[in-house]
Amino acid sequence: MSGNFPIAWVLWMGKEFSLANQQNRAQYIMITKVTSVIMLALVDAKYKFLYVDVGGAGRASDGGVWDKCTLNRAVQGNVIGIPPPSTLPYSNIVCPSVLVGDDAFPLRMNLMKPYPGKNLTPERMNFNYRLSRARRTSENAFGILSAKFRIFKQPIITSPKNISKIILATVVLHNYLRSKTPDEYRIEEQRGQQHQTGNAGQPEDAGAMRGLARIPRNADNDAKAVREQFMAYFNNEGRVDWQERMAPLH
Repeated sequence: MSGNFPIAWVLWMGKEFSLANQQNRAQYIMITKVTSVIMLALVDAKYKFLYVDVGGAGRASDGGVWDKCTLNRAVQGNVIGIPPPSTLPYSNIVCPSVLVGDDAFPLRMNLMKPYPGKNLTPERMNFNYRLSRARRTSENAFGILSAKFRIFKQPIITSPKNISKIILATVVLHNYLRSKTPDEYRIEEQRGQQHQTGNAGQPEDAGAMRGLARIPRNADNDAKAVREQFMAYFNNEGRVDWQERMAPLH
């Protein structure tokens, strides 16, 4: 995937899309209790969506959305073709190929997320920085989507059923344009930001689109051990010159 996070297979991201049913809004919320829907997606290094799951109610817990997601079952059952474990560059460390996500998702052997908390060791801060750098790809994909399809500039006036169709349609068009005209269908990254985190589009919480809530989750010891292996690697064989300078700013 990237030198920022070797053997990261694809990037996992979730966004919540706000509804703005201005007609009979009070009655609508009272009956449905739904003011947004959730989209879960896998993104590749070319900013294309490989998998999307749309329609989870924003009022549902993020954990519930993940548990019901078809990709979760596919990952746990190892039926989606995740590459086998391999050796990290310039080392003898063998790690599984992983998806890269954020705090909204559980830590699993094939799904890496940041270390939680603020008072982290420098080594853990470096891991979080490298993971965040890798996640820029998925943020950029959503940034392009929201910038090019202006319907996402503000809460959408429609029903949950229709917003799911709108999101899926724009994702199909997004992938088509990324395949056919990648040089034109893009957004210029901000100059001088090559070592920083963030996306090339708009802020994460903007318009109709915002990130999922970050909630704590329990993880098994095997998943924690994989994260520790990556952490050790990023502070030794896989270290990059600027990470100690940039990690505290993350």
